[in-house]
Amino acid sequence: MRFQFILKHSVRDLKKSLDKIIPFILSIVVGVASLVAMTTFSENVNQDLNKQAKELLGADLELRSSHELKDSVLHLFSNQQSNLVKQFNFASMAFSKSTEKSRLVDLRALELGYPYYGSLEVYPNSSWKKWQNQERIVFVDSVVLYQLEASIGDSLRFGAANFEIAGTIKKGIGQSAVMAATVPIVYFPFKYLDETKLIQKGSRVNYRYFYAFNDTLNVQQLVDSNQEVIDEKGIRVATIENNTARIGRFFNDIDAFLKLITFISLLLGCIGVSSGIFIYIKGKLKSVAIYRCLGATTGETFFIYFLQVLFLGLVGGILGAFIGTVAQLAFPVLFSDLLMVSISNNFSFTAIFFGVFLSIFVSVLFGWYPLLQVLGVAPIYVLRSISSLDIKSNKIIKALLIISVSLFVILFSYWLLDDFIKSLYFFLSIFCVIIVLALLSILLIKIIKGIDLTGYSFSLKYGISQLFRPNNQTLLLGVTIGLGVFLIICLVSIRSILIEKVTDVGGEGDANLVLYDVQKSQVLSLTGLLQKENIEIEQNAPIVTMSLKTVNGNTKKQVMQDSTILLKRYVFDREYRVTYRSSLKENEKTVEGEWVGNSSINEMIPISVSENYLKSSGLAYGDTVLFNVQGFDLITKIAHVRAVDFARMEANFVVLFPAGVLEAAPSFHVFAIKVKGKDNIAAIQNKVVAKYPNVSSIDLSLIFASLNDILDQVSFVFKWLGGICIFTGFLVLWSSMSIGKYQRKKEAGVLRALGAKRKHLVRITFIEYFSIGTLSTLTGLLLGWLGSWALAYFVFDIPFFIAIKESFVLSIIIIGMTVSIGVLFMRSLSKVPAINVLKED
Repeated sequence: MRFQFILKHSVRDLKKSLDKIIPFILSIVVGVASLVAMTTFSENVNQDLNKQAKELLGADLELRSSHELKDSVLHLFSNQQSNLVKQFNFASMAFSKSTEKSRLVDLRALELGYPYYGSLEVYPNSSWKKWQNQERIVFVDSVVLYQLEASIGDSLRFGAANFEIAGTIKKGIGQSAVMAATVPIVYFPFKYLDETKLIQKGSRVNYRYFYAFNDTLNVQQLVDSNQEVIDEKGIRVATIENNTARIGRFFNDIDAFLKLITFISLLLGCIGVSSGIFIYIKGKLKSVAIYRCLGATTGETFFIYFLQVLFLGLVGGILGAFIGTVAQLAFPVLFSDLLMVSISNNFSFTAIFFGVFLSIFVSVLFGWYPLLQVLGVAPIYVLRSISSLDIKSNKIIKALLIISVSLFVILFSYWLLDDFIKSLYFFLSIFCVIIVLALLSILLIKIIKGIDLTGYSFSLKYGISQLFRPNNQTLLLGVTIGLGVFLIICLVSIRSILIEKVTDVGGEGDANLVLYDVQKSQVLSLTGLLQKENIEIEQNAPIVTMSLKTVNGNTKKQVMQDSTILLKRYVFDREYRVTYRSSLKENEKTVEGEWVGNSSINEMIPISVSENYLKSSGLAYGDTVLFNVQGFDLITKIAHVRAVDFARMEANFVVLFPAGVLEAAPSFHVFAIKVKGKDNIAAIQNKVVAKYPNVSSIDLSLIFASLNDILDQVSFVFKWLGGICIFTGFLVLWSSMSIGKYQRKKEAGVLRALGAKRKHLVRITFIEYFSIGTLSTLTGLLLGWLGSWALAYFVFDIPFFIAIKESFVLSIIIIGMTVSIGVLFMRSLSKVPAINVLKED
């Protein structure tokens, strides 16, 4: 085999054909660019998580509890070289005297010395001296200043104490902007906590204790040695390692989803690669015949074009890697509000190399089958028409192609998802969609063949017959367009479900103001105040705090040691805030059992548990559960399971007790009220805060306004990814349409010679591609809805609804693109004089 000859003619032939390889190059570039961008971003985030691990926690060890820990417990984790700082978190109302406005905040009483690693960055920097001097000041999130219309130096009241606003928080510790958007943070010196008088019996407080040790201490061993105390006291422990792992798991969920979307784009690109190479080689078959006449062997002609495919894959990979590397520079801005770390913009040579390698690999994998056309070209085809060439595919080669492509999809999705079962499901879903689309296309061909077209106009008759003529594109375009629509609809639908599910919550008719931490002695007085203001009370729910001790007689320690018991650890660790009443609400539906509305402490107490919690926790209908309320044990039985719509804007509960049991227990109340007008909401908040300083209120309109700002950014990311898929789909459509260009060129010439005008050719093409586009789009649409339902139900565990608007718009776009590209191709071909086309044969 003459390698110099192969290389020389491969380069010469490629130089003359650069304008014909644009679809191929672009299909590769888009897919590789998306993957390189996501991979680089993923590597940067993981590296930054490891680098900033200590700063994310701010300490070597954190203990969290829903109750204040005694010194005897705290000393178990201390030694002579350790430091301890306390921080008590609780929700409270910030009230500005100057503007008479209030806002719910996450109030944090913090001792001096924390964080041990990193820093609490504030503005102006000079205000930090006031903190070190323990002056009566607060540091607030900038959102607080904006919403209260306050300024640095103004006074804010928290409970019974007033504080000066010394500065704003530029960078908090271990919190993302999404968290701060809902309930902004306010720090104040721990020494003034008692003066606020905000912590009362029944108040919900998160007690946090931060330790710093010398480098020689093994923190995990210290935790393990005190595990019995941790379990007994219900303490939650965070070390640098498990805190980083927790944040990493959150990012990995986002990362896997985004990479899966880029894989969809890459899959669409692979179709474009196969189509592009098919078109390119189809136009080179006459040149192959000439090479054969000049003495080139079949193998030499094959490698002339095989080298071109390798080169085009290399170029596409380099371009895609460059674009992806540049594109990922914008990712830190797009995702900064979702993550707790400062994201760097480092280039990843691993991602670049992988992108280039993948481009070459995909080019060969999806290009070798179209290249087989070269092997069937004999020298005699210099004199014959290439269109008469009949290349018969070997069944073994076809089977090898299917197996190799299938393995690629499975293994690559496994690399992205790190879950073989999910990867297999992904492949099977794609495979089933292709089969369904192929069967429907074949069925369409058979149905149309049986239709009597006598009496129809020439354009309609010929346009319909194009669907089943020899070398028709019905099967190819039906599968290609349908698969693209399926993938894009899945993306668009899940995006709509995830985002609109949140934006629809709190709509008109729901309660828009929540008052909580209302003490028993304040209920009647507060109710009177609200009634006097003609405020509609949607809910007044008593809340009792309790802990879970045993399930079916098994303690947490026994459950953890018995692998046959499938209860989750958090069943014992969490603090239960339950309510009691005699009836179910409108948003609660019975799933199993019968609701008993009244009971007493002298009998086995029948309780109701939400369906979602029952499934996720490992609890089961009929289980006996022992709760402890302030030292008093309650023996209960799960006698009722209910489905709860937690999206309703009021307090919803996992555990519901019947009336007659908890009335005497220590409790506080939550009010959900409906107030008309923003000004009225502010007025009610101010009156409540003035009369009941311990009561906190949540203005849901502010919460959702803040969330919507974040969701706008998330939505932009989804739209950007969807745009990539649609653009890639356009390239695939372009490539697929181009496959029939040579056959259509001859047909157009014959029809023009027989007297057909350009408008007839355009009408024929319109009818053909409108039929194919409509059928494949509607099929892909239905399959996309089915796939979206499966993703929503099995993967995201969220209610499914059809995104009608997005689906309709996308369908119009795809059908319009199909028809437009087909018509444009025919218009360009119809401009060629008929005599020139006929001379080519």
